[in-house]
Amino acid sequence: MTEDLKKLTSGCSCGKKHSLSTRDIFVGAGATQKLIDYIKDKYDATSALIVCDANTEKYARPLADALGCRTFTHVADARANEIETARLTSYIKSNSLKVSVAVACGSGCIHDITRYCAYENGFPFISYPTAASVDGFVSGVAAMTMHGQKLTYPSASPDALFADDDVYSEAPRRLTASGVGDIIGKFTALFDWEIAHMIIGEHLCPEIASLMRQALNGVYNAASEVGGADSKDFPRRVMDCLILSGLAMQLMGNSRPASGAEHHMAHFWEMHVANPPTDALHGEKVGVATIHVLRRLEALRNSHLPQIDIDIAHVFDKNRVQSIYGELTDGIIKENLPGGKNEYSSSVLYNISPDCLIKNEKQIMELLAGLPSSEEITRVLHGCGAPTTLGEIDLPQDKPFEDVSAIYSPYVRNRLTLMKIISANLVTRGEV
Repeated sequence: MTEDLKKLTSGCSCGKKHSLSTRDIFVGAGATQKLIDYIKDKYDATSALIVCDANTEKYARPLADALGCRTFTHVADARANEIETARLTSYIKSNSLKVSVAVACGSGCIHDITRYCAYENGFPFISYPTAASVDGFVSGVAAMTMHGQKLTYPSASPDALFADDDVYSEAPRRLTASGVGDIIGKFTALFDWEIAHMIIGEHLCPEIASLMRQALNGVYNAASEVGGADSKDFPRRVMDCLILSGLAMQLMGNSRPASGAEHHMAHFWEMHVANPPTDALHGEKVGVATIHVLRRLEALRNSHLPQIDIDIAHVFDKNRVQSIYGELTDGIIKENLPGGKNEYSSSVLYNISPDCLIKNEKQIMELLAGLPSSEEITRVLHGCGAPTTLGEIDLPQDKPFEDVSAIYSPYVRNRLTLMKIISANLVTRGEV
């Protein structure tokens, strides 16, 4: 898989130089033994560290026994936050470990914890996914919840990935369905990337966008087929597409190809500022959020796009933001105005012209027409056993909560999406 992608690192049609740190990828039967052999060949095996949680320890122990190295076990369903990263770092330092390589043995959160600590402490890591549940296995960023705020940090990409069919295919069906939800969100993520390129000239690499569409279409087609989610090769097809999505992010150097309004909404729910905590998986939240974003965008298909009037000072007024984000307000304002509270030019909204939607209306309408319907995405996710409603992921299922999510979730990132433009416009006009 990586050989074809390496061509983009030597020259790309977009004119930018891309980098790819993940050298080797093996997905299939026997990947576990190949991982063991790989570590023995390239690293000091006894100085390796297998990072897992209580759910994946059963896969970590045999690796550690074969390599003669240590394991570090997080609590079951550990979250990627400052507490768990501090626990891992403290373990390494208190034992004066010289880690030759860490192995992330688990799903999304274990990978984010491991890659973050690997980056901070200067050692490499290898991906060993135990479920086809998220697309961040080989990405170069870590999605962390730090002191309650959802943030994305530059982190280490894995040197290699080994995904054993006999391991991840045994994962509960719910985890694979979560992977489908994470990938399905690329419909709106790619849409938003094109919107940002069109309106403010944000760089868009057509080669990387094509890779993401390939991953998206692969999962969408697999899930849409009759009996697709029940087929024996379904987890493998999802895993292949999750890896491709992560490589696209790695090549881009950020999560832009994979994250738009749908991820902002999922992250908003994960910050628990407008809702109680939920045990829903990340991909489950992304899938439900994608449906809600599509419904908002569908409302634009049958209307003329509005003249935009954005008062950035009002949009990011501290008192108003605080009414939703509470103690996270300073961090949210800093995210959206990284140059300082009066440096409005650092906001992605700064260069938005009043007629930005109207003068691009034809192209925007064409992009909107190319999106699948919310009903179609609901059908596909439901067929995989994934949740499709707010109630199914233990969130308030009422219009006020839907409206708050739509208006305030764009504040999670200083990244342009059509939802962010519409939200800022409504706030400025006093319509919310």
